Amino acid sequence: MKRITSELLRRRGACRSQVELFIALGGDSLELTEALCLEHAEKFNFYWAANHLLTSGALVEYEHVRRGAQAKYEHIQQSAWAEYEHIRQAALMARADYLHVQPTAWAEYQRACASAFFRAWTSPENQGEEVAV
Repeated sequence: MKRITSELLRRRGACRSQVELFIALGGDSLELTEALCLEHAEKFNFYWAANHLLTSGALVEYEHVRRGAQAKYEHIQQSAWAEYEHIRQAALMARADYLHVQPTAWAEYQRACASAFFRAWTSPENQGEEVAV
C-alpha cells in the first residue's frame, strides 16, 4: 500500500490545518484505505489532494468520478431547492390569505363579544346589584 506522509503534504503545499488534522489522525505517515478515506471524507479536502498528489492519468480517472458525483449532487440539490421554493411560495400565499382575512375575522370576533355582552347585560340574570369595581 502507498503511504502519505505529512512531509509530502507540506512539500505539495497543503494548508497547515489539513497537515495538523492528518498528523492527529495518523502521525507523520499513514497507509490509506478506502474505509479510512470514507470515514474522514468530510474532514479532508480530497479535491485538493487529487489535484496535488495524483499523477495526470490517475487525476483523469478521479475527475471522471468526481464530475459524475457532482452532477448527481447538483440534481438532488436543484430538486430540493425547487421543492423548497414551491413550499415557500405556498407559505407566502397562505400568509397573504391570513393577512387578508385576519382583520375581518378579528372584527367579527369583536362584534360577537359586544353582542354577547349586550345580551348578558340586559338578561334577567343580570338584574339586581351593580358590580363594584
